Amino acid sequence: MTLDQLRYFQAVCKYGSVSRGAESLNISQPSVSNAISNLEKEFGVALFTRQHKRFALTEEGALFSEMAEGLLNQADALTRTMETLEKKNKVLRIGVPPMIGSLVLPLLFGEHMQAHTSVQVRVVEDSAGGLKRLLADNQIDMAFLPHTQPFGGDWCAEPLTELQNVCCVNKAHPLAGKRSVRLECLADEPMVLFKNSFFQTERILEAFSHMSRTPNVLLDTEQLSTVQNMIAGNTAIGFLFAFLVKSMPELVAIPLDPPMTTRVSLVWKKDRRMSDDMKSLITFMKKAISRVGDTL
Repeated sequence: MTLDQLRYFQAVCKYGSVSRGAESLNISQPSVSNAISNLEKEFGVALFTRQHKRFALTEEGALFSEMAEGLLNQADALTRTMETLEKKNKVLRIGVPPMIGSLVLPLLFGEHMQAHTSVQVRVVEDSAGGLKRLLADNQIDMAFLPHTQPFGGDWCAEPLTELQNVCCVNKAHPLAGKRSVRLECLADEPMVLFKNSFFQTERILEAFSHMSRTPNVLLDTEQLSTVQNMIAGNTAIGFLFAFLVKSMPELVAIPLDPPMTTRVSLVWKKDRRMSDDMKSLITFMKKAISRVGDTL
């Protein structure tokens, strides 16, 4: 005996026919007929008799209906109770790479959290590769991931924006007046980069490798502030997203030639149940980033 069988049985009781009961549940008529037949076989009693083209309850069927109603009411009450507990304890686990975090976290912890006070948000900062592993292991629910190719296979993705990668130098640097710069011209410049596992660094190093050049990397780090301070101190050049440099007046952003851009999407596992909070976050972030799009 299952709850679905009980619901099918009660629908026939209410409407007096298998076809109308099936229609009320938006399921096929054979599904309802099979459910009732299986119940009668399981308990060895007839639950209905057919009278004037309508189904009428037998004495045993009437007793079964009364008790089934009680069980369904208890099941519905249990579901409501557990849903209430879930809402009280729900946590949305979000992964963010450091540079992208500078864009999305103020939006997430500002307007979105003010409108969704019942949701706890836990943020994990890591490289794109690290966040993808956390998604695969179900340790986070969603992640803001940089990419150049569409996601497929086991992943679902909602595109959010496209960011421009730029070379950053101090205002006193000889390159500061350039309108654009080719990557091969930067190989001998002292550089500060993010760790090799970070998406943008992988792209920069791959581009140098294709040119058979080895960049002059002074330091690799996980800290955005370290990158910013070394460039601001004219110790090294670096690579950031263009929108970041607008809030760093001591730095100059030089577009790369040819341009290098990075797509950003909200990503989650295809087999993961989409919660209302995940759907709400997607809707909010699409609108919020669209509003600030001109500043990126």
